[in-house]
Amino acid sequence: MAAGSIPRPGTKYGPCPKACDHIDCKQSRDMAFAECPICGKAIGYEVYFYLDSKNSGKPTHAVCLEAKIEKEMD
Repeated sequence: MAAGSIPRPGTKYGPCPKACDHIDCKQSRDMAFAECPICGKAIGYEVYFYLDSKNSGKPTHAVCLEAKIEKEMD
């Protein structure tokens, strides 16, 4: 499993800087504003996350999921 991130709006691979009708831009924005199922905060831009199969494939902050797994291993 590899972590990914969403580039900031207006950057080379990020969504358009202003609201637009591009499907890719909408999907990127939706994912960036999605709440992490562990901490409840928005995933955000340029922050590593996983699409966690144990949470219905929802984006989950990498640091949150990794900390949870480490805690469960103790």
